[in-house]
Amino acid sequence: MNTLKTIGPVALILLMGSNSSFAQSFKREDKFLNAGIGIGGGLGIPFGVSYEQAVSDRISVGGYLAYSRKKERWNEYGEWKYSYILAAARGSYHLKVNSDRFDPYGGAMLGYNVASVKWSGEGSEPVSASAGGLMWGLHIGTRYWASEKVGAFAEIGYGATVLNVGVAFRL
Repeated sequence: MNTLKTIGPVALILLMGSNSSFAQSFKREDKFLNAGIGIGGGLGIPFGVSYEQAVSDRISVGGYLAYSRKKERWNEYGEWKYSYILAAARGSYHLKVNSDRFDPYGGAMLGYNVASVKWSGEGSEPVSASAGGLMWGLHIGTRYWASEKVGAFAEIGYGATVLNVGVAFRL
């Protein structure tokens, strides 16, 4: 149900986009801000933001930051609470297509995952620890521009999530 509360405002923003003429879907020195949610991948439902800067007419580089929580119930005794903070550098290669609305791309990211776990329940706390480690991922995605400045994005891949969707802004 929380997913619907997130997708609703995104859909509203896209519907409000104007039908003005569009520039090329991806060009050198474009700057993008993406905000979205992830589904799948075992880390709960991460909420994340990414920033990208085009450094050529086909390549963008930037960063990704996300936060996620999930709970795991242990019978009637209590539950484990996991939290993750993900920070990564990412780069993408953008395909040339005959469309001013679609921006298909594929890329990779490399970063760090800070994970912590807490016990909430009866008796003494079982052994728990916080950890961190390198994280990498691959993605294939596209942006769809509803207006010159506002659009949506969707990515599939391996890494923080299997599917990442949200709203995109051209800065």
